[in-house]
Amino acid sequence: MDDATTQGKGLSTQEASKVVVQHDWDGEDCLAVTIARAAAEAWTGDSDDAMTLPPVGSVVDPDALENLFAPSRNRGRPATDGGQPTEGQEPASSVRFTYVGYNVSISENGVVVVEDPSSLDEL
Repeated sequence: MDDATTQGKGLSTQEASKVVVQHDWDGEDCLAVTIARAAAEAWTGDSDDAMTLPPVGSVVDPDALENLFAPSRNRGRPATDGGQPTEGQEPASSVRFTYVGYNVSISENGVVVVEDPSSLDEL
């Protein structure tokens, strides 16, 4: 059983040093839990090891992450558009940071990518 797909996570992909999960904005887990579970899966191969990691809040404000993407979930438009209609296809909003030695990227559609920095050519 793929632990990253439990509790409404949906999509999960794991490569050698990369884990991709889909955060369920309407699910019972907050974004910080999804991040910790993905990082634990990248680190140990078991998302249930998330409780052994430091809190996500030690590197980034979890409430700020939730609030950053709330407008896009509520309006169906990018959170960074200032509430103004946009023409054409704007790139999706995303946030990147380092957590427990891994590069974490979160996009407004809820995709969380956790990668070992040694596997990346550039951030």
